[in-house]
Amino acid sequence: MRGELYDMTKKGRIILILSGLLLGGAGLAYARRDVIMMRAYEKAVDKAMARNVMAELDPKVLHVGFCGTGSPLPSRDRASACTVVVAGGKLFVFDAGEGAGETLSMMGLPLGKIEGVFLTHLHSDHFEGLGPLALQRWAGASAQTALPLIGPNGTDKIAEGLNIAYGPDSKFRMAHHGPVVVPPSGFGFAATVINPGLIYDRDGVKITAFPVNHGVVGPAYGYRLDWQGKSVTISGDTAKSQTLISAARGSDILVHEVLNPRLVEEMAKAAERHGQKNRAKIFRDIQDYHSSPEVAGDAATTSGAKMLAFTHIVPSLPRPLMPLVTKGAEAHYAGPIRTMRDGDLLSITGKGEPHYRNLLD
Repeated sequence: MRGELYDMTKKGRIILILSGLLLGGAGLAYARRDVIMMRAYEKAVDKAMARNVMAELDPKVLHVGFCGTGSPLPSRDRASACTVVVAGGKLFVFDAGEGAGETLSMMGLPLGKIEGVFLTHLHSDHFEGLGPLALQRWAGASAQTALPLIGPNGTDKIAEGLNIAYGPDSKFRMAHHGPVVVPPSGFGFAATVINPGLIYDRDGVKITAFPVNHGVVGPAYGYRLDWQGKSVTISGDTAKSQTLISAARGSDILVHEVLNPRLVEEMAKAAERHGQKNRAKIFRDIQDYHSSPEVAGDAATTSGAKMLAFTHIVPSLPRPLMPLVTKGAEAHYAGPIRTMRDGDLLSITGKGEPHYRNLLD
């Protein structure tokens, strides 16, 4: 009995000593909290500055990144429309909605490598992120030339307007940082208005524009990029479209918009119940020129696309509820289906399903 008491007393002393050490350590850490936090900050900054995602990417692989998977409907988790394709060390950006530039930067993709921004159409949620994107590219990469902006009729007007709007800001930056950091020749946009057909053919990369069915919004284009036997087709905003199906034939990935009519109709009914008739009309109007999960699935099946990747998601729901949005696609397409998130990257190796990872996780 005395031995057990001694043993318990011994254990108690050990616990007290350990507790004292822990409390002492915690007290020391608290006293030195500013130093500890500063060291953590220095390490984080160094890691961020050293990050080079492009150096990590296999140069023989075609990579498709998602820098904006949302829509005009507000979402804390999704920037507006933006898809980037990495081929041969160059970045090709398709649409640049609000938050696109910030998302691309957070993904670790170097804006100075952008070969051009290709607009599918001129709805504002597909171009309202252009200003910050061009500014970050210019100041962050000391761009020597204006950012090429390629798209349908009216693209030149958008470029002209943004150059005017950001003109005063550019003068302040040039005066402050100097022409080496922000070369005057690198400011703003250089626009090219295109028609359907082959619009880019350089260093083995071919980009073809084709018309899609976006109702009264026209011209509206989709794009197909081919490089070293690999391909990706981007639908843009469209209802059912035979030209999209034809253009996407055999694509490794079909990046397709999606709108679930049933869920959007519930939004319209809720708006009506609360006296918001105009919003209800908008919710019903948009159902006319977008694609349901079933329509997108049919497009992937008929075109023979090897993978269906959903973006421009309407409505955007929390991740556990996201299957509600795309429900029905699997009954129309037997291949792999992914509902993309901001920061996602699909890498087409040509061997099996594209490799997936998220650059923001």
